Parts: sequence; structure tokens; C-alpha cells
Amino acid sequence: MKKTLLVLSMVALSSVAMAQKGSWYAGGMVGFGSSTDKDANDKKNVTSTWNFSPEVGTFLRDDIQLGLVLGLGGSKTKFDGDETGSTSRFSPTVYGRKFFKVTEQFSMFGGLYLSLINEKSTDKSSGYEIEMKSNGFGAKVGVGCAYALSPRFTAVGQFGVLNFQSVSNEVEGNDAGKSSDFGLDINTFGAAAFNVGLYYTFMQ
Repeated sequence: MKKTLLVLSMVALSSVAMAQKGSWYAGGMVGFGSSTDKDANDKKNVTSTWNFSPEVGTFLRDDIQLGLVLGLGGSKTKFDGDETGSTSRFSPTVYGRKFFKVTEQFSMFGGLYLSLINEKSTDKSSGYEIEMKSNGFGAKVGVGCAYALSPRFTAVGQFGVLNFQSVSNEVEGNDAGKSSDFGLDINTFGAAAFNVGLYYTFMQ
């Protein structure tokens, strides 16, 4: 099995060392991933994923941050060159973060992320196209660290700790029940387990 992953994080956030109440930031994250498997007949099964998460937010206090992420993503699977399935996802997320200064340049933070989930997928592996939809909500607890490179630029790394998700499912317009998950999670949002971004303040 061969896997490739590319994640580009260009997000905007106020410099933690210089953060002030009323500071605004904007940006986003782009990610792409691809995996390839070969069967005994040397036929390839290729799955590609992508995500785009524009983001905006503000500091309510010098150490309290409130933001909104419009999470867009999807995937596509092909077997021997023919598409067998695809998904598309829209998951707007509201988050709050509490920062704890360690030094003048370095801070740690904890965050709570609340999301709406809207996902649509199609399965063509049987020769017929079957449409499935999922709608619900999710909650995540994440932690991270931030290092101020200048009064406006900050490098931030983050990952998730706990995750809960509850969705209602439909198959071809018919109720397919509900599902829920709870447990450890190493992904805040985006394609990478540990996301690193360069953050910039555009208004103070």
C-alpha cells in the first residue's frame, strides 16, 4: 500500500505574545491526501481526500479566543480507473480557546469545538448508484501550543483529545437510523493528525 499526504496550513490568528482584546484574524487550511492499494491482479484501488477550511475569529479577552471555521471536504475512490464511491462534507464549526502563557513568546491552549455535520456519499461498487446522507452534530476537545514569531505572526500546532459525534442517516431517502461515536481523537479538523499553521493578525 502506498500513501501520500499533503497538508498546507495558511491560517490567521493574533500573535499570542501580543494578543489583545478585540484583535481579529482570518485565514484557512487546505489539505489533500491520497492512498493506493493493489490487489492480486495488480489492479489499483485509489482513494483521494481533500479539505478546505476558511476561518475567522476574534479575541474576546487577551487569553480567550472565539472563532468560526467553514469546514468543506470530500473524497473519491476509484478501482481500476472506474469511480466506485465519493463523499462531500460541510461542517461549520464554532470554537473557543483559552491560552496559558508560558513565556513571552510561547503559550499553550485548550479548546472546545462544536460542529454541525452534513455529509452526502454515493456508492457505485455494486454497479448501481446508492445515495446516503448523514446529518448531525459533533463536539471536540483539543489542545495545542503557539509560538510568537513577531507581533503579528505566530506559529501554532494543534491536535484533538476527545471527540463525540451523533448523526442521523438516510439511504435513498429512507431512514437508516442514528449512529454516535465517542472516544480519543487525534484530529482537530483537516487532514493531518497534528496541524501546524502560520497565523497573522489583520486588525488590532
